[in-house]
Amino acid sequence: MFRGVILLVDRYTGMNSLVSSYLVASGFDVRCMRSPGEISEQLLSQAHLVLMDIETAGDRLSETARRLNDVGVPLMVLTSEHDSVGRLTALELGAADVMSRPLDMAELTARIKAAMSRTLLSVPFVKRPVLSFGGLTADITQYRVTLDGEPLDMPPRETALLYLLMSCPGRVCTRAELSRQLGSSGSDRTVNLYISRLKKRIGRYSGNITAVRGVGYKFSEELST
Repeated sequence: MFRGVILLVDRYTGMNSLVSSYLVASGFDVRCMRSPGEISEQLLSQAHLVLMDIETAGDRLSETARRLNDVGVPLMVLTSEHDSVGRLTALELGAADVMSRPLDMAELTARIKAAMSRTLLSVPFVKRPVLSFGGLTADITQYRVTLDGEPLDMPPRETALLYLLMSCPGRVCTRAELSRQLGSSGSDRTVNLYISRLKKRIGRYSGNITAVRGVGYKFSEELST
């Protein structure tokens, strides 16, 4: 499953290759570059997240973070194990997350998915692929959901919630994350209500959306029978 476009910025070719290989195997489309100056407007318009080494960023970290914040693309910064100052600086500049080396690739992937899910539907002009699971398909570009090829009468907010859940199968989306898709007024109760309505609309796939007590909801990777 396509999970999004990542711009990987690291001056060390070997590290670029290692991280890129793992992320590609995990379903991401990775574009590698060796300096922040290589992030063109065209690339930025396609990106779902920028993963950047802090030493590679150098004195352009602030400028790059501001640029990404302006367009809503999340920035994840990689630092050395003992660079506490760098970690704090990155967070103060608005980085979505910071991770220290040596990298645990599974943890890196999980953190990337979490950071991307918070902005998946808010970044303008970004390519968002049609998502399919069995006979269920969600197209967020057209706000269209189909079940076995037949379009469902689905309100935009429920379509957005379904798309977000389907984009990260198996991962728990917190109620806060889901609430952001409903607008700033979305309370836990509102989220629960929309999820309940959504489940009724998707028929036999309702069982794929499950609640995680005290946290939120997830879309199961197991096909319903």
